Amino acid sequence: MATALTKRWFLVGSRPELRAALTAGLGRPPEGAPATSAGSGDVVVVDVAADAGALAGLPANHVFGFVRACKERRGPAVFVVLDHGDRYGSGIARFCLADGTLEWSASTQVLAGLELLAGNAGAARPSFDELLDRLERSRSAGGGESSLSRMLRFEQEGSLLVQLQDAETGLFDGPYATLKLDEEWKRAHRFHQPLALLLLDLGVDVDELEDADRRTVLADAAGVFLNECRDIDVLARFAPTVFLFLLPGTGPDGSLVVARRMLEALRGRSVRPVRLAPACGVSVVPSAAVPDRKTFLLLAETCLQRALQTGPFQVSASWQ
Repeated sequence: MATALTKRWFLVGSRPELRAALTAGLGRPPEGAPATSAGSGDVVVVDVAADAGALAGLPANHVFGFVRACKERRGPAVFVVLDHGDRYGSGIARFCLADGTLEWSASTQVLAGLELLAGNAGAARPSFDELLDRLERSRSAGGGESSLSRMLRFEQEGSLLVQLQDAETGLFDGPYATLKLDEEWKRAHRFHQPLALLLLDLGVDVDELEDADRRTVLADAAGVFLNECRDIDVLARFAPTVFLFLLPGTGPDGSLVVARRMLEALRGRSVRPVRLAPACGVSVVPSAAVPDRKTFLLLAETCLQRALQTGPFQVSASWQ
C-alpha cells in the first residue's frame, strides 16, 4: 500500500530496484530536479550505496556529507536508506542529524520504514543553539544558576585544570596521565579502536640545569609537542625528563610518523648550551602481545630504553 506523501520528494541513488520500490511505496516518482534544489518542507531519500554518478555535485561527494549539509542549513527532511544488516549506518546517520533511516533488503526487494516519511517529513528539527537557548531559559526561570553560567564560572576559576598540570610545562602531570591511560585503554578495547602510547625522553638531566636553562628547555619541548599533536591526544610530563603521549585512533604507521616528527622538531630547536639527545619508545594496541594496561606501558618503557641505548633521535617500536 502506498504511503500518503503530499510533499515533494527527491532521490539520491542509483539502484533502479530501490527507485521502483520508493515510487510504488510513495505513490509517485521523485522530482526530476537535483536533490541540491530541495528546500524546507521537502523530503530527500539518500541511498547509502549511491554510486559516484549519483553523488556528483554533492558536498564532499559523500552520502553522509550531503545529509549533514542539508541539516546544517535547516533544509529538507532527509532519510537514509541502509542495506539490511548494516551495523554502523544507523549510528552514522544519527550523528549526521538524519531525520530517520529506511532498510532495504536486496534479496526480498522490500523497503521497510516508509511510514516514517509520511509521519515525520518536513518536521523541523531544532538547532543546537535553539535547544541550548530553551534549556537556559528553562533553568533561569527556576531561579537557579544556568548550565551555561556554571560552565563559564568553572572555566574562569580554572582551579581543577591547574591542579592537573605540570607547573613547568603546562602539560598534564604524571598522576593524571596514569588516569587517562586507564581510560583510553578501556575505550580502545570497548570500541575496538587502535591506541598508541609514546614515551619520549629528552636525553638530558634537567634537574642538573640552571633554573633559566631548565625552564627554557622544558617550555621549548612542550611547544614542540603541542604543535605536533592533535587536540584529542593526551600530552603529559610523566617524569622529570620523560613525556607520555596517548594517541587515540592511531596505529603503528601513524605513531611512528608522530614520534619521528617530534624528534626532528626537537633536533631543529635544541637550546644552547643544552644539547638534547631525545629518544622515543612506542607501543600500540590492539596487539596479541599486550594483554593489559600494565604490559602496554611496560612495552613502551622497554622500547624507550632500547632507543636510548641505540643513540639520540632514535625510535624503537614494540612490533619491530
